[in-house]
Amino acid sequence: MLHQSAQPFNEAQKMIARALYEDGQTDRQIADVCSTSVNNIIWWRKEEGLPENLSREAQARAAEEAWTPPVARKPRAAAKRSPVNVTQVTSDPRIVSPEAAQAAYVAPVQPDGDNAIEIGMHMDAKVYVDLAEMLTTRLLIQGNSGSGKTHLLRRLLEECAGIVQQIVVDPEGDFVSFGEAFGHTIVEAKDHTSARLAKIAGRARELRGSVVLSLEGMEIEQQMDAVTVFLNALFAAGPEHWHPAIVAVDEAHLFAPSMDNGEDKETRKECRSAMANLMCRGRKRGLAGIIATQRLAKLHKSVAAEASNFLMGRTFMDIDIARAADLLGMSRADSEQVRNLSRGEFIGLGPAIARRAMRVKIGPVITHGKAGDEKGITPLPTMRPEDMQAALLADDEDEGERPVRHLRAVN
Repeated sequence: MLHQSAQPFNEAQKMIARALYEDGQTDRQIADVCSTSVNNIIWWRKEEGLPENLSREAQARAAEEAWTPPVARKPRAAAKRSPVNVTQVTSDPRIVSPEAAQAAYVAPVQPDGDNAIEIGMHMDAKVYVDLAEMLTTRLLIQGNSGSGKTHLLRRLLEECAGIVQQIVVDPEGDFVSFGEAFGHTIVEAKDHTSARLAKIAGRARELRGSVVLSLEGMEIEQQMDAVTVFLNALFAAGPEHWHPAIVAVDEAHLFAPSMDNGEDKETRKECRSAMANLMCRGRKRGLAGIIATQRLAKLHKSVAAEASNFLMGRTFMDIDIARAADLLGMSRADSEQVRNLSRGEFIGLGPAIARRAMRVKIGPVITHGKAGDEKGITPLPTMRPEDMQAALLADDEDEGERPVRHLRAVN
């Protein structure tokens, strides 16, 4: 009997093939023992109605390739759509709807633990600054005089006092109350030489003590010299002292002006360079710059451009609004809302605040500047005009009346 093969396949071979098949041998193994072709074995097995014996590898491969029909889904009624809740967790946390993903993306940051620095409210929700993120991305605060800029800076520093080292450059002596409230060391710059200020700054980095550098009572060029020396000394600390520290500079436009305001050219250049180092290269040394200014147009662009987080307060000058809109990524029409901000309101944006610009009402503070609480309009003293004149024109007891020398022009 021949089946597509020139090799014979007789009854004796069939008996041997049957025994080998029952023993689990494959077609190839049976053909080799019977000295015939594999085709003969296949035809014989089909005539006998016997299924093929598969090797272990073939059995495993067949199991992997086995096709399972999909489970039929039962139709369900269309559900009424409800507003997206960002905090809602689906049955599978890996599945997020596009609406929920967009809402989560534009939502304010939600840090926890010591990183959560609460600064105020947005509508009915608390607004936080992510301290860890701010330490690496820096912060710029802008607001015209009376907008609450220093109040915001005070709130931010109060919330993270005792958590991270703080070094405050204070041109008006507004933060000296931090000494009593939080234990900051108050350094009166006018009482120390430049070498002494540099040594104090170096010790501040070594000991990680919080410091308020008060520049009150000094001329602007003297303030610039003191800030230059102090910032350069902070910057020059060895790598073993590169611990995280906030360096907050109030009225930063005084120390990094965008134009010549009458100061000595070399003094202005050195101070601006120290400020630029703080904002550009300070991150690798653990120095996180927080700068506050009355007007963006007064602040040098090389310093302002290095901040990634912004809190913009009320301003009215077109040039300042244009720069604020550029930093916040707002259109010209949307940027007009900067004029309409009330006192204590700021527009926040940045990786440490929110991915989309949001309005924030800054919360209260527990310390105050040297002038104390805002007094508003206070009543005038109840004195008769003649008594007021007598008090104003009274001679000092220890000084006699000095004659006034009148100058006359001589041709």
